[in-house]
Amino acid sequence: MRYDLPRRLLRGLLTSLGVAAALGGCSSLDVTNPNQQSTQSFWTTVDDANRALNATYNGLLPNGVFGRWQAFANDIRSDIGTARTSPWGDLGNFNAFQLSDYNFEVNRELWTHNYELISRANLVIANVPGMNIDPALRSRMVAEAKFLRALGYYNLVTLFENVPLVVTPPLPADRPATAPPADTWAQIEKDLSDAAADLPVSYTGADVGRATKGAAQGMLGKARLQQRKWPEAAQALSLVIASGRYSLLANYADNFTQAMDNVNPESLFEVQTEDMYPIVTGLSFPKMIGPCRRSDATPQLDYNPTYCDGRPTRWYFDEFSKSKTATGLPDPRLDATILYNRPDRATEMVYDKPRSFYFQNDPAAPAIRLDTMLFFRKYGETYLRQDQRWDNPINYKVLRYADVLLMQAEALNEQNQPAQAASFVNQVRRRVGKSDLAGLSTAQMRDSILYERMFELGLESSRFNDLRRQNLLTPALAAHDRDFAAGNGAPGFVTGKSERLPIPATETNLNPNVKQNPGW
Repeated sequence: MRYDLPRRLLRGLLTSLGVAAALGGCSSLDVTNPNQQSTQSFWTTVDDANRALNATYNGLLPNGVFGRWQAFANDIRSDIGTARTSPWGDLGNFNAFQLSDYNFEVNRELWTHNYELISRANLVIANVPGMNIDPALRSRMVAEAKFLRALGYYNLVTLFENVPLVVTPPLPADRPATAPPADTWAQIEKDLSDAAADLPVSYTGADVGRATKGAAQGMLGKARLQQRKWPEAAQALSLVIASGRYSLLANYADNFTQAMDNVNPESLFEVQTEDMYPIVTGLSFPKMIGPCRRSDATPQLDYNPTYCDGRPTRWYFDEFSKSKTATGLPDPRLDATILYNRPDRATEMVYDKPRSFYFQNDPAAPAIRLDTMLFFRKYGETYLRQDQRWDNPINYKVLRYADVLLMQAEALNEQNQPAQAASFVNQVRRRVGKSDLAGLSTAQMRDSILYERMFELGLESSRFNDLRRQNLLTPALAAHDRDFAAGNGAPGFVTGKSERLPIPATETNLNPNVKQNPGW
């Protein structure tokens, strides 16, 4: 149904300002709801419940959830990306672990937008069970909201680690305290387990795009894996694999095209987008990391390679270039992930220009080597438009079956089962024509899985957490990321501090029970 969410929200919620305000999140955890009376009288019909739930789904689109900043926080901050050349100095500092303003837009929205999603989910979970509607539908709606709440808390606990755990609509006087990370993880696991019990395996018609049993089981496995709960992760992931409902697409790049939205057998859950420009109901991060076009009206070239906010690192490109198929050809995932100078594809149209256009050196600026420039390509709608806009209409894949297979491989390998792990890694490798892995030790398989994840899941909000899960953030960033040491006399990555983001100052100032993260 594409949850029917942008249209339904615009038609239903946004024309009912009282309800929209009641369902919307807040800029902090301590905000009084000015429409409480409307909220109390709202939960009456199935349509009320649907509008509330769709408003919760719509909470997946803001910048801090999946619309923009996850790619920056989890990939550009890692060793596969950099914002060093961004004209936005604060974003470059964020990427270099030198954040001095804890209310910086990116940091603030990563916090507030996920809590807005959680706030909407809490309202559904608190109010729908008491409604006089079909019991099966009622249970399913609550399960969907629990799944969405778990996504919000997964983002928060992996980014900030120490966060308040709020599972009911707050009262004006509430001052929720920072919860131990173990409590937040436990709530995520509970929400996903509850959701898996009541969600259907699939939907038809207008409901396609809602959370499913497989999505909940897969995210449960992902949450357990991030906690290094290897046997428990394998158990949850095995349910997804054994279901037989998911498979790998033959063509890797098709995962990131509009044509495969909601019909992709590899997708367990995807954020619904829609092209309603100038109303932004799509992804905005691809514009910031693709071939860089100026957003102002100055009489300069529309293409300016120094205007990119995020780029692949040279190390990532070099490592990707070493990944070959069994016949010695380039890994097809490279061209789907990174746009780079390929003379053999010089005439390929990228937006409205031949590919070679982006890599022509300017004789007037010989110091700038355009022929060696690198740009991210994944999620770029290069074949859809003549220019980039802030509302990319390609659905964002929160969880793919390839990720499930690689997570299962990691969970088994960490239980000293490298041979069993190889069978799952090899499924992912065969899809792109790579040879099978065999005869590896546990340590060798661990390295191979991390590399396979880096190639398979680049720019899918995975790399930072992958390195942290394996206790490799410090050595990997030190070896591969120029931003590790910042290079301007100030410290960059600081072990024991930089693994987590600082809590926005607005939160610690408003609520004395919210404690700042160590080192910040």
